[in-house]
Amino acid sequence: MYSNNLSFLFNKFMDTKGFKIVFYSFCTFAATACNFTSNTVTKNPKEKSAIAISDSITVKFEPVSDIAELPVEMNEPSPGGNLFVTDITGKIWILHKDSMLAKPFFDRYGNLYKGSPGSSIGRLYSVAFHPQYLLNHKFYVCYAAPSSRYKKSGKLVISQFTSDEKNPEISDLKSEKKVLEVEGSNVAFNGAQIRFGPDGYLYISIGDDKANDSSYKYRAQDLRYLNGKLLRIDVDNLPYTIPADNPFKQVKNARPEIWAYGFRKLWRYSFDPVSHQLFGGDVGENMEEEIDVVTKGGNYGWPEKEGDSIFEKNDLKSGTPFTSPIYTYTHVKGICVIGGNFYYGKDLPQLTNKYVFADWKGCLFALGKDQHDKWNALPLKIVNKPSDSFFICGSAIDANNQIYVMGYLVNKNGDKGVIYKVVKS
Repeated sequence: MYSNNLSFLFNKFMDTKGFKIVFYSFCTFAATACNFTSNTVTKNPKEKSAIAISDSITVKFEPVSDIAELPVEMNEPSPGGNLFVTDITGKIWILHKDSMLAKPFFDRYGNLYKGSPGSSIGRLYSVAFHPQYLLNHKFYVCYAAPSSRYKKSGKLVISQFTSDEKNPEISDLKSEKKVLEVEGSNVAFNGAQIRFGPDGYLYISIGDDKANDSSYKYRAQDLRYLNGKLLRIDVDNLPYTIPADNPFKQVKNARPEIWAYGFRKLWRYSFDPVSHQLFGGDVGENMEEEIDVVTKGGNYGWPEKEGDSIFEKNDLKSGTPFTSPIYTYTHVKGICVIGGNFYYGKDLPQLTNKYVFADWKGCLFALGKDQHDKWNALPLKIVNKPSDSFFICGSAIDANNQIYVMGYLVNKNGDKGVIYKVVKS
């Protein structure tokens, strides 16, 4: 996506003993969420809501835990209870009172991971716990699995599991029930997030990233395919059913699971607990990253639009006007939008009522409306930023309004996964 940064990191670690480990983690996430391309970056001179560093909000990082591999997500099934950390290499870890338990909660697909930056098999993209998890013990995972038809890239699978009845700190691996399988060119590279909405339905985002495949055809504007879409299904009983108010349920030649479309890769999204609106970060290609308010039936423009810019002309017209992002920024400010959450806590008053989101480059921003009802973002200045290069892969907020960021640190000796709390400076 941003070739200059790829070259920089490659050259930086090429001569170190730890290069293979470092570049492995770098490529694993870059290929998964950001997918760097070799194209030249084009800056948009009309960047929306320019960020002024002088107006930044100061915070600091408080270390929570380090994890051997690559944390990309955090869930809290029970308010005030254990936190569950998604490791993209195929595991789910339990964070209990800021300490990581030694044994993973889930490790079904770690043995499928090939250890190659070019392989998607075994990647665990996202986890969603059922709203009634404490009663039914159900949780759902989105992972990449082998495919007999698409042997190189595999397939994308959403499955239901339950935790062990006798030990809630361990999952029952034999309980797996397949919910949805998606096959197609590069689809396993396009896993993103699964999450339950306030309506009790499961939302599933699937990207439309060609992953450096020159033969790939973008499908985000084609309602016959699930690529580049946000899905919404009812999983209370399997096989899943389609909610009655899904916008394309009665539309000919359209997949009824689709809730919204026109995304490149809606890597992470969340629901504002007050308004219940869905906010998400759609990862850009060469020019812009964007934040969207995702609504029923909305068309967000990819691949014709990338943020506020034109990416390519697409002959397939849906007839639906594009919904513009509420905020965009170029690769001067970041590289790959991660997404975030609304903050309603009291410990960081400057962030209250704002959407706090991250960029893979190690940046944090607070997005809110100004006096003219326009969305503007301010950077968060991290006063104790790690001396090693820190790449953010996910962010979260718990029931106590504590903000977390997770990703990995890189230095000449190797890399390690880390989790930080974002606290008052």
